[in-house]
Amino acid sequence: MTVLEALMYVYENLDPIAFDYSCHGGRVCGRCSMMVNGKPRMACTTPIKQGTDITVEPLKGHPVERDLIVDRTEMQDRISSIERRINSKPLEPKDLQRDFDPKIKQKLDDLEWCCRCLSCNAGCPVLNNMSDPEKYIGPAGMRAIALRHYDPNDEGDRVLEAVQNGLFNCILCGECDRNCPASEIKHVEIFKELRAEAEKRGIKH
Repeated sequence: MTVLEALMYVYENLDPIAFDYSCHGGRVCGRCSMMVNGKPRMACTTPIKQGTDITVEPLKGHPVERDLIVDRTEMQDRISSIERRINSKPLEPKDLQRDFDPKIKQKLDDLEWCCRCLSCNAGCPVLNNMSDPEKYIGPAGMRAIALRHYDPNDEGDRVLEAVQNGLFNCILCGECDRNCPASEIKHVEIFKELRAEAEKRGIKH
């Protein structure tokens, strides 16, 4: 049994607890992410061992609407804003660069696996202990910046944007990689690459 199946049983038989889900696929919609025994997890793929107790809580870092449902609008909107391409003029399909380094294309493909569950942010020790959240956007926002940094069709200075959003406040602990349901996304690896670019340009601080 998964956490989601357990919650559905509780809802149907014991108490109409509020929770969110959609795809049951683990890496598609991201809507069922929550804290399970203090760790951000996808309820639809997190198993429950028979005879063990678990504690479920709303996903950390967001206003709670009811029970296990949180309002992720602020962070979702911020990610959407970052992921808009910056260009000097509107891009037409014919203008898109399609033939570029296969290694860069692979990085872009991997970064696109994000389902915006925000588990990476919920498990980030820097975000969880930072008194001023404006000093670090968190791994979810930094992934969005990296997506456009590697995008050959984007003209924005994404390295500078990363630094301005707290790139060097990240402690490279790897919790984002451990909590992300998409193993394709190598958060720490891309953050290190962004740092190297920033240091090369002398914009570390």
